[in-house]
Amino acid sequence: MSQRRHAFTLIELLVVITIIGILISLLLPAVQSAREAARRTTCTNNLKQLGLAVHSYLSSFGVAPISITMFDGEVPVPMRPKLTATGKGWIVSILPNLEQQGLYNQFNFRTKFNSGAQRTAMAMNLAVLHCPNDPDSLKLSNAEYQFEGTDVSLTNYKGVIGDPNMGNGSPFTSPTPDCHSGNPCNGTFWRNDYQFAARWERFPDGTSNTFLIGEDVPTHNRHSAWAYSNGDYASCHMPLNFRGDPGNWPTAISFRSEHPGGASFCFADSSVHWITDSISVPVYRALATRDGKMGGRTEAIVGANAY
Repeated sequence: MSQRRHAFTLIELLVVITIIGILISLLLPAVQSAREAARRTTCTNNLKQLGLAVHSYLSSFGVAPISITMFDGEVPVPMRPKLTATGKGWIVSILPNLEQQGLYNQFNFRTKFNSGAQRTAMAMNLAVLHCPNDPDSLKLSNAEYQFEGTDVSLTNYKGVIGDPNMGNGSPFTSPTPDCHSGNPCNGTFWRNDYQFAARWERFPDGTSNTFLIGEDVPTHNRHSAWAYSNGDYASCHMPLNFRGDPGNWPTAISFRSEHPGGASFCFADSSVHWITDSISVPVYRALATRDGKMGGRTEAIVGANAY
């Protein structure tokens, strides 16, 4: 006598499929959350490395790494030491501290960075400069300001200039006037900071209370060439995660991220903290400044080897 084989009925099969679907729908958010946490951890580690590299540089030279304008009219004369208006950004200065001495050696600090000899180095991608939540930042760009038509690599991490009202015309007016083409600014990094290189004593608010480096999304800011002094800083004058025209520099040169709900910032003590979108604008701006106001005197950096 043959044994009768039992099979699923259509209703049973549909019930099983429904249960599996429910389980997947419950599991998927947890998986996505775990992936986002891992990506945010990587981003935090990148910022931490950059902050420690800045500390290492400052220990060697006594001043923070400097940016040098590429605009000849912004170079004061006389100046000690004599510097060429190259457009070198502060990130270039810390390459040896990031174990990138070979790449550092490819740059010529006596010619402008938009010259042919520098462009090969500027097209190099460094993993430490890219947030894993922003794969588009890994693509070379030929639309960056002053490098239109030339492929350059980008950065998700920008030095904090403070809270100046970029262009003196942004819709969210900051009480601090624009200072990016002059000095001094109330933050740490901007395109002319070689005239006023930061020292730790210039942080009266305390290094643990002052932003040093924050996140940006290059597709929303066409000033994002990693090696260029006009592409490696941003201001906290706009609300965090403001999105607008990437070519409108007075609003685009600000901070944002591809993480939901906020962005990470490295403080001047090299600690990294998560800043939420809901932070009040006055508090956000205060954290961006060394002393809450414009101040200090113009002076050339000390030490001919501090590049």
